[in-house]
Amino acid sequence: MQKMTIFTSVFTIAFALSMPLSVTFSAALSIWTFPSHAETPEALRERQEQGKTLMITKGCSSCHQLTKLPPAKGLVGPPLDNMAAQSYIAGVLPNSRENLTQFLLDPQKFHADSAMPTPDITQQEALRLVDYLWKE
Repeated sequence: MQKMTIFTSVFTIAFALSMPLSVTFSAALSIWTFPSHAETPEALRERQEQGKTLMITKGCSSCHQLTKLPPAKGLVGPPLDNMAAQSYIAGVLPNSRENLTQFLLDPQKFHADSAMPTPDITQQEALRLVDYLWKE
């Protein structure tokens, strides 16, 4: 029903602007046929699984505790449970997915006294770690 509404709206606007019917139809068809590229739940789960693997292979689990990840029993860094609900990252940076990604890439930049070393990770890997840490 919504697709028909979009189609009708495009047709009405184009008609009002005296556009050729072929242009109107093409525009309407592209909106009607190709919905936005919404992420699938499977894609998100895959990224979260990649983040889980990175937590172990990149050494995060040796310093941090994470209840949902049994190998993560470290006592050096803070626990990482409920990251999405935390107010701050390292006590200084307002918590958001974007800020956490940037912090993971260069913790010293945001907290010079942090004991956290700069991990050997890419931007893509940092995003996967955030996907996993923000998993509810």
